[in-house]
Amino acid sequence: MPAAAPDLAALLATATEAGQGLAALPPAACAHALGLDGLAISLFNRAGLELVWYDPADTAGMAFEDLQYTLGEGPTCDAARTGEPVIVPDLHALPDHRWPALLPAARDQSVRAVYALPLHLGVIRLGALTGHRGTPARPTRGQMADALALAEAATLIVLTPQGADGLSRHNPQPLHRALIHQAAGALTFRLHIPIDQALTRLRAYAFTYDRPLLDVAHDVVHHRSRLDQPPPDRPSPPDPQLP
Repeated sequence: MPAAAPDLAALLATATEAGQGLAALPPAACAHALGLDGLAISLFNRAGLELVWYDPADTAGMAFEDLQYTLGEGPTCDAARTGEPVIVPDLHALPDHRWPALLPAARDQSVRAVYALPLHLGVIRLGALTGHRGTPARPTRGQMADALALAEAATLIVLTPQGADGLSRHNPQPLHRALIHQAAGALTFRLHIPIDQALTRLRAYAFTYDRPLLDVAHDVVHHRSRLDQPPPDRPSPPDPQLP
Protein backbone atom coordinates (compact mmCIF):
# COMPACT_ATOMS: atom_id res chain seq x y z
CA MET A 1 0.00 0.00 0.00
CA PRO A 2 1.58 3.34 -1.06
CA ALA A 3 2.46 5.79 1.68
CA ALA A 4 0.07 8.68 2.20
CA ALA A 5 1.15 11.97 0.65
CA PRO A 6 2.59 14.46 3.16
CA ASP A 7 0.52 17.46 4.20
CA LEU A 8 1.94 20.37 2.22
CA ALA A 9 0.57 22.98 4.62
CA ALA A 10 2.33 21.25 7.52
CA LEU A 11 5.60 21.12 5.56
CA LEU A 12 5.40 24.85 4.82
CA ALA A 13 4.56 25.71 8.43
CA THR A 14 7.51 23.68 9.71
CA ALA A 15 9.91 25.28 7.22
CA THR A 16 8.72 28.78 8.09
CA GLU A 17 9.09 28.19 11.83
CA ALA A 18 12.55 26.66 11.43
CA GLY A 19 13.99 29.91 10.07
CA GLN A 20 16.60 28.06 8.01
CA GLY A 21 15.58 29.22 4.55
CA LEU A 22 14.92 26.73 1.78
CA ALA A 23 17.12 24.17 3.52
CA ALA A 24 14.23 23.45 5.93
CA LEU A 25 11.85 22.59 3.08
CA PRO A 26 12.26 18.97 1.84
CA PRO A 27 11.97 18.82 -1.98
CA ALA A 28 11.06 15.12 -2.18
CA ALA A 29 8.26 15.42 0.39
CA CYS A 30 6.86 18.54 -1.32
CA ALA A 31 6.91 16.78 -4.69
CA HIS A 32 5.08 13.78 -3.23
CA ALA A 33 2.46 16.08 -1.71
CA LEU A 34 1.81 17.54 -5.17
CA GLY A 35 1.72 14.19 -6.96
CA LEU A 36 4.99 14.92 -8.76
CA ASP A 37 8.20 12.97 -9.25
CA GLY A 38 10.42 15.93 -8.42
CA LEU A 39 10.61 19.65 -7.68
CA ALA A 40 13.33 22.25 -8.07
CA ILE A 41 13.81 25.96 -7.50
CA SER A 42 16.05 28.08 -9.71
CA LEU A 43 16.95 31.67 -8.82
CA PHE A 44 18.39 34.41 -10.99
CA ASN A 45 22.02 35.39 -10.53
CA ARG A 46 24.61 36.99 -12.79
CA ALA A 47 25.06 33.72 -14.69
CA GLY A 48 21.35 33.23 -15.35
CA LEU A 49 19.20 30.74 -13.44
CA GLU A 50 20.99 28.91 -10.64
CA LEU A 51 19.55 25.60 -9.41
CA VAL A 52 19.47 26.10 -5.63
CA TRP A 53 16.81 23.72 -4.24
CA TYR A 54 16.32 20.13 -5.39
CA ASP A 55 16.45 16.51 -4.30
CA PRO A 56 19.89 15.04 -5.15
CA ALA A 57 18.16 11.71 -5.86
CA ASP A 58 16.03 13.35 -8.56
CA THR A 59 18.50 12.76 -11.37
CA ALA A 60 15.83 13.09 -14.09
CA GLY A 61 14.78 16.51 -12.83
CA MET A 62 18.35 17.78 -12.52
CA ALA A 63 19.19 16.55 -16.02
CA PHE A 64 16.17 18.39 -17.42
CA GLU A 65 17.03 21.61 -15.58
CA ASP A 66 20.64 21.35 -16.80
CA LEU A 67 19.38 20.91 -20.37
CA GLN A 68 17.33 24.10 -20.08
CA TYR A 69 20.32 25.90 -18.55
CA THR A 70 22.55 24.78 -21.41
CA LEU A 71 20.11 25.74 -24.18
CA GLY A 72 18.62 28.83 -22.54
CA GLU A 73 15.01 27.84 -23.22
CA GLY A 74 12.22 25.79 -21.68
CA PRO A 75 9.41 25.97 -19.11
CA THR A 76 11.65 27.07 -16.22
CA CYS A 77 13.26 29.82 -18.30
CA ASP A 78 9.91 31.10 -19.59
CA ALA A 79 8.20 31.14 -16.19
CA ALA A 80 11.14 32.95 -14.57
CA ARG A 81 11.44 35.54 -17.34
CA THR A 82 7.76 36.27 -18.00
CA GLY A 83 6.33 35.89 -14.50
CA GLU A 84 3.60 33.61 -15.91
CA PRO A 85 2.99 29.90 -15.10
CA VAL A 86 3.98 27.42 -17.81
CA ILE A 87 1.99 24.16 -17.69
CA VAL A 88 3.06 21.39 -20.07
CA PRO A 89 1.01 18.18 -19.68
CA ASP A 90 3.19 16.35 -22.22
CA LEU A 91 6.48 17.61 -23.65
CA HIS A 92 6.29 15.06 -26.47
CA ALA A 93 2.98 16.54 -27.69
CA LEU A 94 4.37 20.04 -28.23
CA PRO A 95 5.37 21.28 -31.70
CA ASP A 96 9.12 21.68 -32.07
CA HIS A 97 8.86 25.42 -32.73
CA ARG A 98 7.80 26.02 -29.09
CA TRP A 99 11.35 25.33 -27.88
CA PRO A 100 13.27 24.32 -31.02
CA ALA A 101 16.53 23.41 -29.28
CA LEU A 102 15.06 21.87 -26.12
CA LEU A 103 12.26 19.62 -27.35
CA PRO A 104 14.27 17.34 -29.67
CA ALA A 105 16.86 16.84 -26.92
CA ALA A 106 14.22 16.32 -24.22
CA ARG A 107 12.72 13.36 -26.05
CA ASP A 108 15.70 11.31 -24.92
CA GLN A 109 14.92 12.09 -21.27
CA SER A 110 12.32 10.61 -18.94
CA VAL A 111 10.53 13.87 -18.08
CA ARG A 112 7.13 14.17 -19.76
CA ALA A 113 4.96 16.63 -17.78
CA VAL A 114 6.40 19.91 -16.49
CA TYR A 115 4.80 22.61 -14.36
CA ALA A 116 6.85 25.79 -13.92
CA LEU A 117 5.62 28.57 -11.65
CA PRO A 118 7.31 31.97 -11.33
CA LEU A 119 8.78 33.22 -8.08
CA HIS A 120 8.29 36.97 -8.06
CA LEU A 121 7.45 39.93 -5.87
CA GLY A 122 5.48 42.39 -7.92
CA VAL A 123 7.57 43.14 -10.98
CA ILE A 124 10.74 41.73 -9.41
CA ARG A 125 11.56 38.36 -10.98
CA LEU A 126 13.34 35.99 -8.60
CA GLY A 127 13.23 32.66 -10.44
CA ALA A 128 10.93 29.67 -10.81
CA LEU A 129 9.60 26.59 -9.06
CA THR A 130 9.53 23.64 -11.46
CA GLY A 131 7.87 20.26 -10.95
CA HIS A 132 7.95 17.26 -13.25
CA ARG A 133 6.44 13.84 -13.83
CA GLY A 134 7.63 10.88 -15.85
CA THR A 135 4.14 10.35 -17.30
CA PRO A 136 1.90 12.83 -19.13
CA ALA A 137 -0.55 14.55 -16.78
CA ARG A 138 -2.43 17.79 -16.27
CA PRO A 139 -2.54 19.09 -12.67
CA THR A 140 -5.89 18.95 -10.91
CA ARG A 141 -7.41 22.14 -9.57
CA GLY A 142 -6.35 21.14 -6.05
CA GLN A 143 -2.80 20.30 -7.11
CA MET A 144 -2.51 23.63 -8.92
CA ALA A 145 -3.74 25.53 -5.88
CA ASP A 146 -1.20 23.71 -3.69
CA ALA A 147 1.60 24.35 -6.17
CA LEU A 148 0.80 28.07 -6.26
CA ALA A 149 0.76 28.11 -2.44
CA LEU A 150 4.20 26.45 -2.43
CA ALA A 151 5.54 28.98 -4.95
CA GLU A 152 4.24 31.86 -2.83
CA ALA A 153 5.71 30.39 0.36
CA ALA A 154 9.03 29.69 -1.35
CA THR A 155 9.17 33.30 -2.56
CA LEU A 156 8.68 34.59 0.98
CA ILE A 157 11.31 32.16 2.32
CA VAL A 158 13.81 33.26 -0.34
CA LEU A 159 13.31 36.86 0.74
CA THR A 160 14.17 36.13 4.39
CA PRO A 161 17.72 36.80 5.64
CA GLN A 162 18.42 33.05 5.49
CA GLY A 163 16.74 32.45 2.12
CA ALA A 164 18.82 30.32 -0.22
CA ASP A 165 21.98 31.13 1.75
CA GLY A 166 20.83 28.68 4.39
CA LEU A 167 21.48 25.84 1.96
CA SER A 168 25.23 26.14 2.37
CA ARG A 169 25.02 25.97 6.16
CA HIS A 170 22.32 23.34 6.66
CA ASN A 171 22.62 21.23 3.52
CA PRO A 172 25.87 19.34 2.86
CA GLN A 173 24.99 19.15 -0.84
CA PRO A 174 26.88 21.94 -2.65
CA LEU A 175 25.23 24.05 -5.31
CA HIS A 176 24.54 21.76 -8.23
CA ARG A 177 26.31 23.96 -10.76
CA ALA A 178 29.31 24.91 -8.64
CA LEU A 179 31.59 22.97 -11.01
CA ILE A 180 30.22 24.91 -13.99
CA HIS A 181 31.00 28.22 -12.32
CA GLN A 182 34.45 26.93 -11.40
CA ALA A 183 35.06 26.00 -15.04
CA ALA A 184 33.82 29.39 -16.23
CA GLY A 185 36.18 31.06 -13.79
CA ALA A 186 39.05 28.95 -15.10
CA LEU A 187 38.28 29.95 -18.69
CA THR A 188 38.04 33.60 -17.66
CA PHE A 189 41.53 33.40 -16.16
CA ARG A 190 43.15 31.30 -18.89
CA LEU A 191 41.63 33.05 -21.91
CA HIS A 192 41.29 36.58 -20.45
CA ILE A 193 37.59 36.77 -21.34
CA PRO A 194 34.58 38.00 -19.31
CA ILE A 195 32.67 35.45 -17.22
CA ASP A 196 29.54 35.67 -19.39
CA GLN A 197 31.59 34.80 -22.48
CA ALA A 198 33.15 31.88 -20.62
CA LEU A 199 29.71 30.51 -19.72
CA THR A 200 28.52 30.96 -23.31
CA ARG A 201 31.60 29.08 -24.52
CA LEU A 202 30.84 26.19 -22.14
CA ARG A 203 27.20 26.01 -23.18
CA ALA A 204 27.97 26.19 -26.88
CA TYR A 205 30.52 23.38 -26.61
CA ALA A 206 28.10 21.18 -24.65
CA PHE A 207 25.34 21.77 -27.21
CA THR A 208 27.57 21.29 -30.25
CA TYR A 209 29.01 17.99 -29.04
CA ASP A 210 25.80 16.81 -27.31
CA ARG A 211 27.48 16.43 -23.93
CA PRO A 212 26.20 17.18 -20.42
CA LEU A 213 27.33 20.62 -19.33
CA LEU A 214 28.69 19.25 -16.05
CA ASP A 215 30.91 16.80 -17.95
CA VAL A 216 32.31 19.61 -20.09
CA ALA A 217 32.96 21.69 -16.98
CA HIS A 218 34.75 18.75 -15.33
CA ASP A 219 37.06 18.43 -18.34
CA VAL A 220 37.89 22.13 -18.29
CA VAL A 221 38.66 22.16 -14.57
CA HIS A 222 40.94 19.12 -14.95
CA HIS A 223 42.64 20.41 -18.13
CA ARG A 224 41.12 17.71 -20.32
CA SER A 225 39.47 20.01 -22.83
CA ARG A 226 40.61 22.19 -25.70
CA LEU A 227 38.18 24.84 -24.54
CA ASP A 228 40.86 26.38 -22.33
CA GLN A 229 43.26 26.84 -25.24
CA PRO A 230 43.22 30.28 -26.86
CA PRO A 231 42.47 30.36 -30.60
CA PRO A 232 45.50 30.47 -32.92
CA ASP A 233 46.76 33.89 -33.89
CA ARG A 234 45.34 35.14 -37.15
CA PRO A 235 46.65 37.99 -39.32
CA SER A 236 44.75 41.21 -38.89
CA PRO A 237 42.32 41.99 -41.71
CA PRO A 238 43.50 44.68 -44.14
CA ASP A 239 42.36 48.22 -43.49
CA PRO A 240 39.47 48.82 -45.91
CA GLN A 241 40.60 52.44 -46.36
CA LEU A 242 43.91 51.38 -47.89
CA PRO A 243 44.10 50.85 -51.67
